[in-house]
Amino acid sequence: MKKRLNIGLFVDDLDNDFTSLACKGAELGAINLDANLFVFPGRYLDSAEFYDEHTKYEYQYNMIFQFAHENNLDVLFVIMGTIACRTDFEKQKEFLDNLPDIPIITLFSKIEGYPSVTFDNKAGCSVALSHLIEEHKVSKVGFVSGPKTNVDANERLQVFQDVLKAYDIPYVEDRVVYGSFESDSDEVTRDLLERNPDLEAIIFANDQMAIGGYRVLEEMEIEIGKNMRVMGFDNAPFAVSMNPPLSTVDANAAELTYRAVMSVEDFLATGELKVENLVVATQFVQRESCGCEKFDYTGMARRLGFADLHRKDGLDMQKVHDYLFGVYASGVALVTIKDDLTVFMKLIHEMVLQKNFDKYSKDALVLFSQVIEQSRLRYTNTEKFFNVLISLQYELSRLLEEDRDKMQLMSLFSKMYRNLALSNSQMVQGQRDRIEMMSYLINGMTGDLFLMDVEDEIPYETALQELSDIGMQSTYLYTFQTPLTRGRHDAWIHPKKMLIKAYSKGGVATGVAVEKQLIKVERILHNEYLPKDHRVTMVLSPLFSGEEVYGLLLSELGYEYFSNILPVTFQLSAALKSLALLEKQREAQKKLQLHLDKIKESNEFLNEISRSDELTGLYNRRGFLEYAHNAISSRKNRGKKALIVYADMDNLKMINDEYGHDEGDFALREIANILRDTFRSTDIIGRFGGDEFVAFAMVGVDDYENIMKRRIAEITIRHNEAVDKPYPIEMSTGIAEFECSADIDLYDILDIADERLYDEKREKKAKNGSYR
Repeated sequence: MKKRLNIGLFVDDLDNDFTSLACKGAELGAINLDANLFVFPGRYLDSAEFYDEHTKYEYQYNMIFQFAHENNLDVLFVIMGTIACRTDFEKQKEFLDNLPDIPIITLFSKIEGYPSVTFDNKAGCSVALSHLIEEHKVSKVGFVSGPKTNVDANERLQVFQDVLKAYDIPYVEDRVVYGSFESDSDEVTRDLLERNPDLEAIIFANDQMAIGGYRVLEEMEIEIGKNMRVMGFDNAPFAVSMNPPLSTVDANAAELTYRAVMSVEDFLATGELKVENLVVATQFVQRESCGCEKFDYTGMARRLGFADLHRKDGLDMQKVHDYLFGVYASGVALVTIKDDLTVFMKLIHEMVLQKNFDKYSKDALVLFSQVIEQSRLRYTNTEKFFNVLISLQYELSRLLEEDRDKMQLMSLFSKMYRNLALSNSQMVQGQRDRIEMMSYLINGMTGDLFLMDVEDEIPYETALQELSDIGMQSTYLYTFQTPLTRGRHDAWIHPKKMLIKAYSKGGVATGVAVEKQLIKVERILHNEYLPKDHRVTMVLSPLFSGEEVYGLLLSELGYEYFSNILPVTFQLSAALKSLALLEKQREAQKKLQLHLDKIKESNEFLNEISRSDELTGLYNRRGFLEYAHNAISSRKNRGKKALIVYADMDNLKMINDEYGHDEGDFALREIANILRDTFRSTDIIGRFGGDEFVAFAMVGVDDYENIMKRRIAEITIRHNEAVDKPYPIEMSTGIAEFECSADIDLYDILDIADERLYDEKREKKAKNGSYR
């Protein structure tokens, strides 16, 4: 079996939108490579002028960079563009030179002697500034640059100067100010405006600084888009929701890190770093803040290849995929999403060419629902998806002559826009629910530690017990043998060993016996407690309070949950600080121990009623019945359509008899994988035991049975081709559709689905003499 790669990523604050996107791209690349990704979130290489009372201990985060080790990582990416933006180039190189002997690639910044991946700052910046000059006739333009020590900031400023020169517009140094690439740009923006009251436009070197600029312009009652044209750079996720939406340059941090990570395998195989000096393209994104009021239908249609829609073969889906998904379009993870999108758009195209709305409209809405219910926002965003739809509608309407046909097309697209809006609303509500859950869990996660009487070992596992509910699939708590004290100017004393106090997997937290806790520091990313059966994305975070450093938290989670790390580590750090004091107080320890015993008993009880099936990782019978019953009787689901799928694997006995029980277990796990790919992450899938499986899903339309059976069949074929076994892995299914209500008897629905399952089995046997 090929060794799974271990990729390291040095970043700054995970709550920074730019950094979050960079982590997203790195994770998606690691998923495509089936590689492990280890993220080390520090802050900024030290520069005293940037620190105040609120950030004076941020230097402690940077000690996390010392835990990268050549025995743990095959390659290391360093986002120098952000973590080193506050220090000079000499110190940046010194920082890289002192890292372990690991192949190192810098991101978003070029450092002499190191391969790099950077943005093409020139193309996007040139088009953006030219747009202001040509379309809006401005000549007095201010520029809010990033730090002078940042390569990207310097390149963008140089482009600003070059474009002005090309249009014979004088470069006025007084119209340039320097920010920190963060949203607290209010002061420098105000200074720029006070010194230049006649400015017609402002360009911010990144979108984050435009946030502060918007605040200042609002305070000064300067209307953005009319009295002042504004542009940013990055196309951060929040840019489209600013008021007015921010015109910017699409420099996708996620695409850059994705391309960088995807290059690693070739490098490690050949010894040649093909990624060296790779430059990622940028593009101008036109919105209202620059003064543009109308959507450029023609330009967007041209970009999407919609010029030949009058022909039957005139829909170029490759251009649509490239626009929506960028560099991700070639990834294996997008195969299903691209296939569904292609089928949907070709159906719409055929409908208009035939002018047969009655025949195709219903199927189009079903397919559209299927497309938007998938995890498309991991690879694109709602704005791009909307742009594709509105451009397609605009171009298709030009093919229609009859008003009646145009009205039918408009009605269909109106329904799709509504469904898209509802889908986004549900996503937002889901995010709010997760935030509320996180707040609740974090506030209580360490409280039990201080209600107990401890005489021996503190049960640290109680603090990790429920972290899986906020996206942390597994967590590992490491502490130093004694807390370390480190001032701002103190050198980091790297301990050789640490203690692994507790870990949590699948919602079950476990304390480590005292005699097994001591572990070498170089083993914190690779030891017997960490997952080995699947690839991981993990974040290593410091636990400290003021000058005292207590340990580390290693968390397995997807990038979309990275925002949960900081509040969790704050809470754990506060708990560890208190415990360091409480461990010295015997009387308080006795009170703690009594309550810790109760928590241990509760944990043992929870372990006994585990809801997971050990072989497949699906819910077991108890788990499925509980979650399905809750969904069916939930007030928010009342009156909504749902279905139960009862599935039974075909020929399990034959596989066991002819190929052995290990192959039988493999086949059962593959049936589980087929069902996972068939259903959404929000659906409920379980294994009732043996070769019986069951699934519950909410559906938006009637008669979904045929669609579901066809989807199961297609995915089954795809899985069989991938595993290439000498036997078929197949299942028979029975499907029962119903409306959710508090009065529904789940067992009755299961009986109906079960009866239909066996009808199908009897038909197969009558036709083939067996299930084949």
